[in-house]
Amino acid sequence: MCSRGDSGSSAPSSSCSFDGKTIASGSSVTAYQASSVAPGNLCISQSRVCTDGILSGTYADPSCSVATVVAFYVSPSGNDSDLGTLAKPFLTLEKAQSAMQASKSIKTTHVRAGTYELSASSGSSDCDWGMGSTAINLGATDSGETWSYYPPDGFASAVIDGGSASATTGVACAFAANNASNLTFIGLQFQHFQYSAIWANSSPSLVASDNTIHDLTVGIFNVGGVALHSSSSATVTNNYIHDVAYMGVGAWGGGMSNTTISGNVILNSCTAAAKPGGDDQDGGDCGGIYTWDETHASTNIVVANNYVRDVNVSSNGQGDYDGCCATGIYVDDGMSNVTVSGNVVTGIKSQCFVIHGGNNNTFTDNLCDMDDSKYQKIMTYQWDSLMLPMSGNSIENNVIVSSSSGAGAGYTDNGTPTPPTIKNNAYFNY
Repeated sequence: MCSRGDSGSSAPSSSCSFDGKTIASGSSVTAYQASSVAPGNLCISQSRVCTDGILSGTYADPSCSVATVVAFYVSPSGNDSDLGTLAKPFLTLEKAQSAMQASKSIKTTHVRAGTYELSASSGSSDCDWGMGSTAINLGATDSGETWSYYPPDGFASAVIDGGSASATTGVACAFAANNASNLTFIGLQFQHFQYSAIWANSSPSLVASDNTIHDLTVGIFNVGGVALHSSSSATVTNNYIHDVAYMGVGAWGGGMSNTTISGNVILNSCTAAAKPGGDDQDGGDCGGIYTWDETHASTNIVVANNYVRDVNVSSNGQGDYDGCCATGIYVDDGMSNVTVSGNVVTGIKSQCFVIHGGNNNTFTDNLCDMDDSKYQKIMTYQWDSLMLPMSGNSIENNVIVSSSSGAGAGYTDNGTPTPPTIKNNAYFNY
């Protein structure tokens, strides 16, 4: 029997509200972290449960979509007479370039899986200021273009081949840019070129990311897997570069401020034969990662978290000068204001690092592994009369490991006016 004032049942549970809709207690709704995500990303969801008027979770968007990139497409089975869509792709990169130039809105080309055998373009070349041939020249009208793998095909699935089996055959540069800005190259595979996969001059804000570059055949100054000249605010990241005749990644000139070279794997660089005495046109005076600025004008250069192994194996790392200068990370000819941190340099080489004539360069938290019994150095610190006084340089908090007590030397100095700060480094034999 119920007492007076007791209905014999509990009060109903309170409901919740989400996106203007009522959610009954005990029910749930799917919510999203964001209403849209960039191409290639996933929408992140959360199940929010209503319990007596209290809705769990925090995500606030009722739906989410993956943004699409309006793009042209190229495929080995395509046709340049078609529209360049996913269903009807172009056949050649040249056709895609002209389509992007003509379009006011479409500035991206997805290169589908397969091999593209390129030949030299007709007319003048921007590769190394005309020293070598180019497959695709990029100028001001190409600014803002993105050349990308097609994500469903996978990284390195689009193979761009320059046909160079020796120093005298094939195309020199795949892409050569001059006065083009905001270019992006992502996820492509480049092989068998003479000089460079990507060569750029006065082309700011270039991005080269997640590319594979290998088997380049000519070792001359100004070239490398990715070779940048006076092209500020560049980002070269997460590329896999191997078996290249000259630099893995190179940055030259006074216009390289705000450039980042990070997360790259560079194996067997500077494969061109060393020449005793040196002439800057061979693998014996060369770096896996190389920077150069005789104007001393560049600032805020970051070289971080790269892995560099084996530089100028053909000379067993001795280089052009009997123990110099096949170098892991090379800060040359007055380049200043470079932060080198978190890198691993190992394998055959003359030395892990070089500072030649610059100010305010910092080497910190790197691992220098002198892993064979040949003569190697941690760093060559070099000055000449054309350079700066070399003030403000520091070598701190690095780890140095060596395979034997006679494996090599430490820091060598040819009488620089200002020695670097060297402190808090750890040294081990193994």
